[in-house]
Amino acid sequence: MRIRARLQRYFVTGFFTVIPFGLSALIVWWIVSLVDNALAPVVWAVTGRVVPGLGLAVALFTVLAAGWLTTNVFGERLLVMLEGLFLHIPVFKWFYGAAKQATEAFSPHKKDAFKSVVFVEYPRPGVFSMGFVTGETVLDKPDGSHAALASVYVPSNHVYIGEIVLVPKERLHHTDMTVQEGIKAALAAGAGLPERVKSR
Repeated sequence: MRIRARLQRYFVTGFFTVIPFGLSALIVWWIVSLVDNALAPVVWAVTGRVVPGLGLAVALFTVLAAGWLTTNVFGERLLVMLEGLFLHIPVFKWFYGAAKQATEAFSPHKKDAFKSVVFVEYPRPGVFSMGFVTGETVLDKPDGSHAALASVYVPSNHVYIGEIVLVPKERLHHTDMTVQEGIKAALAAGAGLPERVKSR
């Protein structure tokens, strides 16, 4: 029984260790294969043979070129023009806007995406969840009154998957944790939480 429990623990630990690596490798392989398949006819027509690894080289070059281009003034202006053009396409506008907001939220250069770390009583009273304040809004009620709400991102799987909870601002428990400490705690499934957290 002890060996069975140990094997079960090894399996669960190994499973959650391998899955992130496997998913990352799968996504990279999919992108490289996509580029390889798109370029294969052109490369074959020019060289008369298949060039292995060309998709990976082109994908890396594209990412580096995009990074270099958007870090200078000309590139920023070009990006704004392209975004303005793409945001006028009905279906593409929705997908691009959602993808851009999601990537900006986790970008290391987007310092104000997560404004602060808070504790909220969610999913039910008496149970506290750690979340990140991402914005504010005002709810206009039918009786003419208003409610100031804060949008709180509550991670449910590491930091990249979670839920958006709209919470009355007065029910937020602001902490003295930095955003970096909050992300570290979320990635460590709560193991990185400080021993004591002060409410601001």
